[in-house]
Amino acid sequence: MMWHEVRDGVADDLRGAWHFTRDVPRTGTWAQETAVQALKAAIAAVLAWFVAAYVLTLPQPYLAPWAALAVVRPTVHWSVLTGLRQMAAVGFGVLVAVLAVTVTPGKELALAVGVPIAFLVSCWPRLSDQGLYVPFTALFMIAVDSVEEPFVLVRLLETALGAGIGMGVNLLIKPPARVLSVGGRIRHDGNATVDLLREIAAGVREDAGHEGARTWSAEARRISDRAAETRSALHRAHDSLRLNPQTTREQTDALDRFNAAFELNQRVGRSTRALADLLDGPARVAVPDHSLDPAYRRDCATALDAAIDAYEQELGSLLSLRDREPVDLDPADAALEALERRTHTVDTDGPTTEMQATVLVAVRRLRSDLDS
Repeated sequence: MMWHEVRDGVADDLRGAWHFTRDVPRTGTWAQETAVQALKAAIAAVLAWFVAAYVLTLPQPYLAPWAALAVVRPTVHWSVLTGLRQMAAVGFGVLVAVLAVTVTPGKELALAVGVPIAFLVSCWPRLSDQGLYVPFTALFMIAVDSVEEPFVLVRLLETALGAGIGMGVNLLIKPPARVLSVGGRIRHDGNATVDLLREIAAGVREDAGHEGARTWSAEARRISDRAAETRSALHRAHDSLRLNPQTTREQTDALDRFNAAFELNQRVGRSTRALADLLDGPARVAVPDHSLDPAYRRDCATALDAAIDAYEQELGSLLSLRDREPVDLDPADAALEALERRTHTVDTDGPTTEMQATVLVAVRRLRSDLDS
């Protein structure tokens, strides 16, 4: 690894830390949601330790705060699933430890038998990321000779106590609803698509391709890749409203709109990528002549601009908290009809005609995606 790579990596980390710190006070940001989750995890761990150590006077109640810490997740629904999975994982670990000690004469043999079995049990998909606690629990209980009945019951009680406290804290103290942040992501993705389409329209009008490190095709792929992160954020937003006692009708309505806006972005994004690939990407190689008639270029850019305007209006309407207003698609339809007439009337050679017809199909697809 070169020194400049280390330097750039450290700089990126410091920049990320600064952005996180800056965003913590901002409502609806990922940074604020994460900071609140960290505080709730601390509250849950301290409360679980206090109840286990001073109220129930359990000996060495390390599992209670550990379970409480692990159960405080980004959503209430996720917390409940994690709590149930962790209790199941610890229960399996205890069972494996007891059986391994029972059927083997020594600690070493018990470890040799119990750990592989516990590891295999931990791979059960139903346990998800909590499967790790199966071999952890089995290994620890065998190693410290705590498989007698009182210790077993205490460990199970600790786990249930910690998981219950963690779920309760996440449920009662500012239960997370990650709706606003996903709306910002969708708007950001839509704006990036609009900017790219505007750039393509200007390039078509001026007959200026986009060569270099960041081609239109590469930018369209980057936007498409980022959409996968937005889809995950949308799933988390849906999950955050499940079992959430503070879910409101406004939040569910907003999430429905965000779903529609995301699907609109997806459709337009696919059309944009197809158009970008045709003009300066892999699909360009299949067309023998890339030239376009000047009049055709002018009408094509006009049709693109009209479709982009309609897309912006529709996206803004979906992401707005106000009542939706119908989007006027007549200008986009008129511009597309003009482009179709131009395609059929321009007197050009075969390869140019083929290219213009192919571009027309891509523009027509973009317009039709606004109706779906």
